[in-house]
Amino acid sequence: MGIVYKGLDPDIEREVAIKTIRVDTGTDGGKKEELLTRIIREAKAAGRLNHPNIITIYDVVREKDLTYIVMQYVDGQSLQGLIDSGKPLLRREIFDILRPISLALDYAHQNGIVHRDIKPANILIDKGGQPLLADFGVARIETSTQTQAGTRVGTLSYMSPEQVKGETVDNRSDIFSLGVVLYELLTGKRPFEGENISTIVYKIVHSAPQRISDFNKDLPPGDDPVIQKALAKKPQDRYQTCREMMADLEKPSRTGPQTLTLDTGPAKPEAAAGGKRKKRLALGAAALGLIVVIGGLYLILSPQANNPAGPSADKTGLAKESPSPVPNSGGPGAEALPSFEEDMAKLRASFDGKNYDQAVKLAEDILGRKPGESAALEYLRKAKAELLAAQIASLLQSGTAAFRSGNYSRCGLDMERVLKLDKDNKEARKYLFLADEIMAEADIRKLIESNRQAEETKDLSTVLSHLGSPALAGQMQTDYQVLFNGYDNIKYIISKVAITYEGRWNATASFSYLMIAVYKKDGKRKSFEGTKIWQLRKQGGAWKIIDLR
Repeated sequence: MGIVYKGLDPDIEREVAIKTIRVDTGTDGGKKEELLTRIIREAKAAGRLNHPNIITIYDVVREKDLTYIVMQYVDGQSLQGLIDSGKPLLRREIFDILRPISLALDYAHQNGIVHRDIKPANILIDKGGQPLLADFGVARIETSTQTQAGTRVGTLSYMSPEQVKGETVDNRSDIFSLGVVLYELLTGKRPFEGENISTIVYKIVHSAPQRISDFNKDLPPGDDPVIQKALAKKPQDRYQTCREMMADLEKPSRTGPQTLTLDTGPAKPEAAAGGKRKKRLALGAAALGLIVVIGGLYLILSPQANNPAGPSADKTGLAKESPSPVPNSGGPGAEALPSFEEDMAKLRASFDGKNYDQAVKLAEDILGRKPGESAALEYLRKAKAELLAAQIASLLQSGTAAFRSGNYSRCGLDMERVLKLDKDNKEARKYLFLADEIMAEADIRKLIESNRQAEETKDLSTVLSHLGSPALAGQMQTDYQVLFNGYDNIKYIISKVAITYEGRWNATASFSYLMIAVYKKDGKRKSFEGTKIWQLRKQGGAWKIIDLR
């Protein structure tokens, strides 16, 4: 759909990715304009999403025939790159990637945004292992700007039936695509493959995929029905949220044996009556074993058995579960899995000890197994709030110290970061305005001086580089050529400089000038004086003249 550049935002010194938008040259003027308008509208809507696992869109810009999206740059690799590397992924590693992505998708869906292009190439993993979902608001753009011949088979393999048929899609289309990604990660194969577009489309719309257990016998038997539901042809038959799908996959009951099979068929001829008696004894022993196991599980899992006095409350006001031991059920040498109560005890201890990073991790792990667990949700909310407050306080302290020491650029950078975390922070807004105003004053005075020197040396290219409007540059080029061709020994005296700062990006500068020069035709010295007024705008980190009087 266009070229993607790695760039640098000079205002706050951050690396960005710049995705340019190409519209097919065959698109007529009216349709092209309508498409570009929709592109900008959808990208801006996606830019309002604020989630730690969604790539941030910083800006959407249209300048004449060029439209581009400026977004967060991720230093890492895509999930597609990880797949192509051939590195095998454990089932738990797969969930560690897809669980945050599923939460990000649910967040977007709750805000009325459908991704439309969920695939491994759009799941990025930074160097810290954090998965991020990219290209919200771009999928429909790609669909609209590509011809049928240019459609990519790789992308098509992840589309839902309603999407390939050109029907209206909703969040359940993304759930289907996420199911395709999960299928591929668990089996190493895509569920709908073919050598051409028509074959793939037919399979997506009409064919049920092969069971994942046919490819990977080590997977829990409960995974198959989850995949089948996620890849249902009709949206109403699928999971309605990504969280539901991940919760079903991570149910403890799905990770162990599901049934106990007893052979009750006819005895072999050679077994005779003694064999029948042994079978009855074996069945009786098996039944007795089942009763013991069920009774033991009841004693372990029953809250009354483990805590007859009922739950208590800790100092946070949250329900406090009493820990109950989990027996070692894995045979000799096996380690017991931590219980929910043990995990909650660790979570409480981390929060009370002000180890909020650890508390967040523990809470997220608990919620991965028990989505919607109210106590864990509350701890997660409070721990994140504490971390956010500490981050804001640190940035404010650093920014105000930078302001006092005269490092206004660093001050502005820190205050920008505060406002991304807390858009209504009055302290950050105040210092950001003061730092910007001081830096603008110095930069605009430098611009006036640079312009004075360029006019005295007849440096036309430098004078024109100060102009931020192509139309203005074209107009002023003629005026300056007349001045430079008609006069020599140009000298300027600048005085009474006044700058009015109008927000972060606009300003007005006025100053008095006296120009003395020698007129080439008669060799006489002439002088000109007056007042200049410049309308200025900050463009790409530099102040430019957009109008002058």
